[in-house]
This record gives sequence, C-alpha cells and structure tokens, in this order.
Amino acid sequence: MKACPDFFIAGNSKSGTTALYHFLAQHQSICMSNPKEPNFFAKDFLHGESVGAFTRRSWEEYSCCFAGARPEQLLGEGSACYLYSHAAAASIFKANPDAKIIVIFREPVDFLFSYHLQMLQNPVSEGETEKNFATALSLEASRKQGDGLPAGCLVPQLLYYGERVKYAEQLLRFKERFGSDQVRVYIYEDFKADNEAVYGDVLDFLGLEHPRTPITFETHNKSRKVRSKTAQNFAFNLSHGRGWYAPLHRAIKAVVPRSARRVLTRSVYQTVAFKPKPQIDEALKAKLKQRFLPHVKAFSEVSGLDMVKRWGYAEIKTTQPLRVSELM
Repeated sequence: MKACPDFFIAGNSKSGTTALYHFLAQHQSICMSNPKEPNFFAKDFLHGESVGAFTRRSWEEYSCCFAGARPEQLLGEGSACYLYSHAAAASIFKANPDAKIIVIFREPVDFLFSYHLQMLQNPVSEGETEKNFATALSLEASRKQGDGLPAGCLVPQLLYYGERVKYAEQLLRFKERFGSDQVRVYIYEDFKADNEAVYGDVLDFLGLEHPRTPITFETHNKSRKVRSKTAQNFAFNLSHGRGWYAPLHRAIKAVVPRSARRVLTRSVYQTVAFKPKPQIDEALKAKLKQRFLPHVKAFSEVSGLDMVKRWGYAEIKTTQPLRVSELM
C-alpha cells in the first residue's frame, strides 16, 4: 500500500457519506477501503475492548483494507468519526500531509434526529437504548461522567450528541492542518438534491476524469425506528454469523444464494425489526434550533457559507453568541 490513503470522506454521519463512498467506489481510478469505516486514525475512539467498527488495527492490518488496489489508483476511505475525533486530523496529517479531506454537513436538528435513530439501530456496544430523542440528548452531561450509559456500551463518545453539532470546531481541526485548498465542504441538502453534480465536483477536487459509463446513484444507510431490538439483533447476528448464530449462518450461506439471503434479511428488518421513520416534534425542533444557532453562525464564518439563512436560522434569536476565536 502507499504511505497513506490519498483522500478521506471524514463525515458528517447521516449526511450522505455512505452514498458518496459507494459512488466513488465505482470509479476505475479509485480503490475505496473495505470496510468503509476503518476508523484507524480516530485513536481517541479506540480504547478498551475492540468492538464492531472500532476494531484496533496495526498499520499492516489497515493496509489490508485496500487489498487489490492497483498502483495507479487513488486510495480513499470514509470514516465518519474522523470529523468528531480530536486526534484524527493530526494523525492523518502526520501520515500524509497531502491528503484531501471531504466533509458533508447537514442541518443540525435533522442530522441529530436521524443520527439518534441510527444509534438505536446499532448494536448496544456502539449504540443507544434510550428511545426518546429529547431524553437521549439530555443525558449527555451525565454520560460524560460515566453515568446513564447503556449497559454494554463500549464507545460512549458516540452518544455525546451535543458534540456532533460543533461544526465550526470540527472543520477548523482539518483546515488548520491541511489548509482550505485540501479540504472540500459540501452541504447534505445540495448532495441530496443533485447526487451527480456533487459527485462530479468531488472528482474535480480529486483531479480525476469524469467516467464515460454512468454510475449507479442509490440511497444508502437509511434511518429507521426500531420496532423490536430482539428481532434486530437476531437479523444482525444471523446475517453476520456472530456468536451462537455462526453455524447456522454457515449452513444457510452454503445452500441459499446471496441474493436470496439479502432479500430475506431485508424483509426481517423492514417488517419485524423496524417501523417507518418517525417525524420530530416541531416544538422540540424549534427549541433545538435556538440552542444550535451559535454553532450554525460559527460554522457559516469558518466555511464561508451563509448557512444561517440556508438552514432557516435567520429569524431565530439567541443570547448565547459563539465567536470563532473561542474555538481556536
């Protein structure tokens, strides 16, 4: 493998990073990591027992995430937690100061609501058990002290919801290391409206030709509400061959075609494990937008984009100004 990947999709979660990863993986001049999120450079998230997406890897093991890459290909990966990590930007810069960084940001309230639903879908070791969105947000202070965490939680940083919307602070960590020319900011709402346009701009940013053969633009990693955690865990463990389900997984894999297995797993998730995605309470949304206004203003200043207006925060008043200088 090269000294280090050439580019990183560093986040934000629930903002199209998984879709962009799959779009770029279709380009003949790119080799994307397998798995999508090695989380290798987020050392502050890798503590204690290795778990799921947060598995400790040596450099040699990390290199295996790009097995089969051709010498002429650019290497890329998409670990969303790099945006939240206080260690990732410096670690990536040390490994490759020429790396290019791609980040996508989403309106904070919609993002957090979707993110909370995703945490409920995750295994408890790296997920959430508090189903009420407002309650989950209110637990952050106590969780930072080690209280109120789900039993079996091994990555508590994932449940620090307020830390997720400090967009200006997150962006500054990368801009200060790599400079503005090597960091490209996208807005989720733009990406959602026109996948192809943003994809083309990313290719320009990476210095790659646009493919002559059309790529497949699909929706990935949808958020849903858990109906039955037991059914969800059953489908997850069976489909991945975890624990007691490993022998049954191998037996099914030997006789059932992959396409049929995927249909069966999807059916269990859609009909038994999950409900249709709920909608956020409008009164709660208004309160959260007032709370997050200082962060949106700071992000607008750091990014050079007027997201106060674009995200509908222009009419909101707050008594808690947040200056960019406070983030330095």
